Amino acid sequence: MTGKSRPRPESAGFDVVVHGHGVAALLAATDFARVGLRTALLTGDSEGDSEHRDFASAWGGVVADVCDELNVAYREEAPAIGEERILGIPGSPLSSATRRALGTAGAFRAYLDRLRPLLAIGEETNLARLVTTRLGASTLELLVRPAVRLELDCEPEDVDVRDAAPGLTQAMSRVGALSSGVLELAAANPSTIMRIVPDGGLQALQVAAQRQADYFAVSVGPLSQTPDAHLELDLTDPTYRRALHVGIPRARQEAAEARRAILRNPDYSPIGPVDLER
Repeated sequence: MTGKSRPRPESAGFDVVVHGHGVAALLAATDFARVGLRTALLTGDSEGDSEHRDFASAWGGVVADVCDELNVAYREEAPAIGEERILGIPGSPLSSATRRALGTAGAFRAYLDRLRPLLAIGEETNLARLVTTRLGASTLELLVRPAVRLELDCEPEDVDVRDAAPGLTQAMSRVGALSSGVLELAAANPSTIMRIVPDGGLQALQVAAQRQADYFAVSVGPLSQTPDAHLELDLTDPTYRRALHVGIPRARQEAAEARRAILRNPDYSPIGPVDLER
């Protein structure tokens, strides 16, 4: 998942046009406007602009930091012992919680992953295929699919585990099993298995990000035709919106690199902020 910036030779209406929607795109567009660049955020189809989920992963403290930045109150939720999961992948296949969810046969099938030889790990990155191969179809259908639908609003077949769960495949390679990799990551960084629940859900975060964008005069809307701009930044990849702990820092990094390119260009004079007196 990588945003794409495309410089244009002539600048007319805006310094920057950002394509995308959701919290990550709003924050990236606002980062341009903060330094005095006239910025538009084109949301395309407005459907999907609002984050309708209640929570996001606490992974890396990203969403918690954004809540603090936007003055949105939140709480952290930690799983009970034996219920540690990442994208529904159980850390303890034989725990009572996992056996209740999968049944004895399904839980034992998931546990068999720990008995496979280390050389059998492979390099699979598609979440659905990885889980099915390592832990079995029951784990995919009864644990992972419901979790991915709830957390990322998509299907496991559409998820690259490297994007949604950074470091999980490396942890799996170190310890030799997918479920052990979940516990390995949780031990190193407890935020990987915790949730951030903003008061009002992620919709509250969306509203606060929109309010901040309005304050810095970002032009936000589904426009049918892209206005002329010095630079365009594409943040339409679904992962920017689905996995906020990954999408937010990547979107803001893309914006930072593009912003530096504009401000360091001696041949370009920024248009500047919108004239609010007109």
